[in-house]
Amino acid sequence: MGTSAWCGSLGLVIIHKEAISFVQAVNESIDLTPGRLRELRAFAAAARRLNFSQAAREVGCTPSVLSRRIAALEAASGGRLFLRTTRRMALTRRGEQLLVQWQRLERVMADLAADLRPPEGELTGRLCVHLPLNYGRQRIAPLLAGFLHQHPQVRIEAVYDDAFVDMVAGRVDLAVRLGPLGDARLVARKVGAMRRFLCASPGYLASAPPLRDPNDLKQHRCIGFSGLRTGTLWQFGRQRQRRSVRIDPVLACNDAQAIRDAVLAGVGIGLQGDYMADALVAEGRLVEVLPDWQLSTLPVHLLWLPGAERALLLRRLIDHLAGTLAPA
Repeated sequence: MGTSAWCGSLGLVIIHKEAISFVQAVNESIDLTPGRLRELRAFAAAARRLNFSQAAREVGCTPSVLSRRIAALEAASGGRLFLRTTRRMALTRRGEQLLVQWQRLERVMADLAADLRPPEGELTGRLCVHLPLNYGRQRIAPLLAGFLHQHPQVRIEAVYDDAFVDMVAGRVDLAVRLGPLGDARLVARKVGAMRRFLCASPGYLASAPPLRDPNDLKQHRCIGFSGLRTGTLWQFGRQRQRRSVRIDPVLACNDAQAIRDAVLAGVGIGLQGDYMADALVAEGRLVEVLPDWQLSTLPVHLLWLPGAERALLLRRLIDHLAGTLAPA
């Protein structure tokens, strides 16, 4: 196709005889800085879906961030792009014109990306991956090993740590996070959910008081997880019923594996993630208690900095992890 390009902090530079006049015309009306391109992508997603919440999920940001990006684009373009009421959302004439321009620009950039794609061959390069301690060991480490077997020229630094990481300061390329997201600057891809439940050893249950209702936990020896956002308050749901029980732990740990070991040793009842306890329950070494009462699940996300997915190596690793972790 004879196309080449460079995207940098100063804007978009095109070397393409068929596309240069069009891109120059767009660039004269809307300066194509990286920030402006993010605003245009937010606008295009909202124009396709006519729903800010759905569009925000598509581009990997919060609805408030998406709204600010579109407001900035409206200010730059000198007019409203959407007509919004409580029940309906539609493009203005200016919005329709801008969407046509963006769709043309997307096609140009897709052609450029195809021409800039490196030749097929072995992946090479280095990545730093930040992982939750126990979940990373149990679920992600085997997947990284498989990726490295497929791509022997790749080098990965895996950091196992439950603390949230500043991906810029830590030079982290990809993070796996359990639970709510706290940084709207990052791109997030949900790849699953972790089920949590209570379990105990058969030996403990054989001599323990009856356990039919969450309130019965007050009569039991419980093991607490000190990293739990709700502390010693265990919250349950069953259909439309909700129960909260404040436990008095005989042992409190900040490590899920230590809790699992204590539960196996018959110390008491502990909270476990499916990745730690499912196999032990299947083997009969642990018993799930109060199975009709569910604790909240934790979402599992892959996180990376905006634009980082353009690097082929990172994109391949993201697809490799998501393809395995995502539910069928």
